[in-house]
Amino acid sequence: MSDLRIDDATTSGASAGLRAAANRLSPVIRAVQALDTDAAGVNALAAELDLGDQTVVMALNGLGAELTKLASQVDAAAAEFAVTDQALAADAAR
Repeated sequence: MSDLRIDDATTSGASAGLRAAANRLSPVIRAVQALDTDAAGVNALAAELDLGDQTVVMALNGLGAELTKLASQVDAAAAEFAVTDQALAADAAR
């Protein structure tokens, strides 16, 4: 019988890494939102830069939400692995 175990450090590390990546997006989003698009000087260019800012912010917010969701899924998978490990250990002890 082989040991087919994904240890807690693996899943908790993955979850922590995903959450950290999502958290690191916040300062980037704030920086993009703080850009002074009027400094471009030309109204059409400023409008395009503003639209670009909004698009980037929406994309980064979406990415952050997906990273957080993925971290939650990793946590759920880790919980299921733990249940399976316990069941296998109980079966092996019989």
